[in-house]
Amino acid sequence: MIQEIRALQLKLDATKDEDERRALKEDVTGKILWLFWCGICAEVDGLLPKVMDYVRREGNPVGSSDMWRSATCTDPEDNQAHLRRIMFDAGAGTSKHQLLLAARAAEQAKWSGTTRHTSTIDTQSGTAHSTNIPTPFTPVA
Repeated sequence: MIQEIRALQLKLDATKDEDERRALKEDVTGKILWLFWCGICAEVDGLLPKVMDYVRREGNPVGSSDMWRSATCTDPEDNQAHLRRIMFDAGAGTSKHQLLLAARAAEQAKWSGTTRHTSTIDTQSGTAHSTNIPTPFTPVA
């Protein structure tokens, strides 16, 4: 994962296009967040049984319900939602940069695949020649 982050950072440093830079920044940030998230979850998984044993022995610690409410924020104006989304996208293997490049390629293919057929007549020999000329748009009838 760290090598992937380094490779993305090198690609980001070499990229001039702002849309690509934005997508690469999201990919780098998402992978870093996902890496830390996995590390934190591993720590919590290891520590959680000890905490549960303590709570069972000592009873409900004062303020634990307040602590739980603050840790599980469901505020609709939560400004961390974007960071969560890019982190989970990274965990799912979704690359914003690859999605951007695929969308650009599809758009380019859509326009470059449009052609119009025209015929020309050679006035010297009287024969017709057929050519395919790319058109900038397809007329709507």
